[in-house]
Amino acid sequence: MRKRTIGTGILVACAVGLIVYLAFHVRIAPVPNAVAALKTFGMTCGSCAGKIEKALKPLKGVSGVEVDVNGGWVLVGYDTQTASPEEFAGAVRKAGFQSWPMEQMSLADFRQVAGRDFGTKVARASGCGGGGCGTGGGCGSSK
Repeated sequence: MRKRTIGTGILVACAVGLIVYLAFHVRIAPVPNAVAALKTFGMTCGSCAGKIEKALKPLKGVSGVEVDVNGGWVLVGYDTQTASPEEFAGAVRKAGFQSWPMEQMSLADFRQVAGRDFGTKVARASGCGGGGCGTGGGCGSSK
């Protein structure tokens, strides 16, 4: 009987530990109510897109990021109460790219313009484009 109580106690302690760990490490994405379009230069490949996503996703209020390397656009789904397009452009610049906000629209406006819901199509390119990695202050650059 005593061994069973100890085993149950250990199981409960492990379950509580797992719940506490998940509470601090799992990030629930905010619900977006707008999409910001940033015109961005210096992206040459999928690695650049990954660098930009890595810079934007942790920001408070960001629910999703789509990067179109070939077109030079970064789309950010976000909550307007906790974030702003200027913050996003600043984070992209800090990651080594030229970027500025061009458009802010509601999800309904985005759906009308793009013909799809935000986050249903990732416009991320792979492989290096014309300039190659490490040129123009983009990916692989030490700037």
